[in-house]
Amino acid sequence: MRDKLDGVDHKILTLLSDDAQMPYTEVAKRAGISPGTVHMRTRKMKNMGVIKGATLSLDYSKMGYKMTVFLGIYLRESFLYKTVMEELAKIREVVKIHHSTGKYDIFIKVHAKDSLHYRNLYQESILTIEGIRGIESFISVEEKMSRHIDFEG
Repeated sequence: MRDKLDGVDHKILTLLSDDAQMPYTEVAKRAGISPGTVHMRTRKMKNMGVIKGATLSLDYSKMGYKMTVFLGIYLRESFLYKTVMEELAKIREVVKIHHSTGKYDIFIKVHAKDSLHYRNLYQESILTIEGIRGIESFISVEEKMSRHIDFEG
């Protein structure tokens, strides 16, 4: 049972997904368990690799990054995906990279300050990566939701 997740673990994950900085005492109170149990279970889930850390949820538009763009990338040769992904990871505005199946070989998420910033990023940083055959861009007009799975539902 040490390497399996149960309902208590799922309750802890659901609470921490909403607020990763919630104190263990508050998690315990809301879950109806002891703080020691929260600590022990959280440590177990970290050791299992289920919990990889805690992150901040940022509103990039309030920091001057007004554009969110998704790019579907076609490669010249499919075996180049690792090299291209490593090069994409060097671009600070690229925040997500997925090796994907289907129409695109790689799918990425980029934040840019405005259309000029995006154009420069696209033309000077992304299109110049060796191995990229083509790109389709999708500009996000609004992010309505970003969440984790509700494990209790």
